[in-house]
Amino acid sequence: MKKILMMNSTKAYLPQIDATIQYFDIKDSGFKFFDSAQIGSFSFSDFDALWTFPGIDRSAPDGMPLIHEYASLSTGIFPKGKNMIKRKLNQKPDLRIFLNEFVENGMQFKDEVVSLQRDMGVDDLFFCYQDRVKQYDCVYIGAITKARGIDRFLRQFKQLKEKRTLLMIGSVPDDIYEEFKADDHIIFTGSIPYKDVPKYASQAVYGINYMPDKYPYNLQTSTKLLEYLAMNLRIISTEYKWVNYFKEKHNLSFITVDASLQDLEKKLISHPPQSIQKEFLESLSWSNVIKKSGLEQRMNDLFSQYKNLSGK
Repeated sequence: MKKILMMNSTKAYLPQIDATIQYFDIKDSGFKFFDSAQIGSFSFSDFDALWTFPGIDRSAPDGMPLIHEYASLSTGIFPKGKNMIKRKLNQKPDLRIFLNEFVENGMQFKDEVVSLQRDMGVDDLFFCYQDRVKQYDCVYIGAITKARGIDRFLRQFKQLKEKRTLLMIGSVPDDIYEEFKADDHIIFTGSIPYKDVPKYASQAVYGINYMPDKYPYNLQTSTKLLEYLAMNLRIISTEYKWVNYFKEKHNLSFITVDASLQDLEKKLISHPPQSIQKEFLESLSWSNVIKKSGLEQRMNDLFSQYKNLSGK
């Protein structure tokens, strides 16, 4: 049994760690994955491979395969410069995993390291909450921050001529809460356990994916949009590169609007309900996403090649 340590970080949202552990725990694959945040103190020598999420990573121990996962492109000030620094300074791994083709192309590695793309998936729990009784018009799941423009979005939502209810799921800063708490049509849940998210979110008709058309956010998979689909919600999304690519690739029909929401009211009235194939929805589950990525075969290849090179 090959043991792989996945280096978790409290600063990042990494649902793929739990998903990967659960996927391989129910398979007779010869691999067992561990979450560094869940096992307390440990020694690298207790494991057969190391999986990290760089950042700058130059401290991996010798004598074991190294896997780098790039779940996103760099953010903040000078993000493309940060990508270049990672490309130049990071230790060369034995396998790279990228969120999607936009992230892989954005990192611009030009070496012989084997890579694969493994996109975000949806927890099975969300598929259990389809076609629920509706109590809200819309729901938003995720970061409720000014950095994401959510304060602007809420002001624009308030201006809709026909008042609609909006459920906001997630931790909310005091300044945003104070500004909108008096509006009966906007309901804040605050931070709730992840397992309870679909119980509340599924009570809405529309799931809102409000994302600025700004690098690198406009190139990254929207987990919330996938979760909305899994719950069979109708989708409202701002237009940006990834969402337009996703719509076209899977021949989906949902409402896209610009950041001003100027045309939202009209589209809510005129847009017909979407019809989505069951097979497509099932393909969004973590187990199917991991299976499709070919990760298990890559892990077999990795250890086979490493054994040949190291003689171990």
